[in-house]
Amino acid sequence: MLATLPVLGVPLILATRPDRTAHLAFLSGWAGGIAGLGVAVILMSDLSVPGDGPPAPWLVWVRLLLGIALIALAIRKWSRRTAAADDEMPGWMRAFETMGAVRTFGLGILLVVANPKNAVLVASGALTIAAATYAPAAQLGALLGFTLVASLGVASPLVVTLAMGKRAESVLAKMKASMARHSATIVSVVLLVLGVVTAWNAGAAL
Repeated sequence: MLATLPVLGVPLILATRPDRTAHLAFLSGWAGGIAGLGVAVILMSDLSVPGDGPPAPWLVWVRLLLGIALIALAIRKWSRRTAAADDEMPGWMRAFETMGAVRTFGLGILLVVANPKNAVLVASGALTIAAATYAPAAQLGALLGFTLVASLGVASPLVVTLAMGKRAESVLAKMKASMARHSATIVSVVLLVLGVVTAWNAGAAL
């Protein structure tokens, strides 16, 4: 859920549109990207360690390196943040104001699999699942739960809109302005926390 904060601006923009098609398409693409990448990583892990033996040492090292990569990304983002507050969303986010459902679906997938920060987080979660159990049903259930939790933040603006109706407009506008103003700080803190947790858990498994 923390990992969705950096991209929360996208569903906030989509939630202000009168139709829900583009928003639902983005959510579907986001969830599909997480599930698809998760399945690929779990299969790679399972095929590398046949049977019910312990995880291959290289998989633990990959998790450790993923954690270190997240920490490095956090430091890089923090060092490049601007001192002045910016109330405007980035141009690529504003494009979602007029984008059709097909493109929002595709970009939902790309924001997971082609964005290094999100791809690293999904891969780390999938490797944790693969290391915990070799039962396909248990792996599938865990991955579905992981995908659901990782999509709750992205779905929250739509839930607020459906629950509050017209009253949600002012709430979402304030959230969007706050996300734009503190985007770099939010991304840096989230990546640092998740990187430390990932690296710590991998280190404990060595």
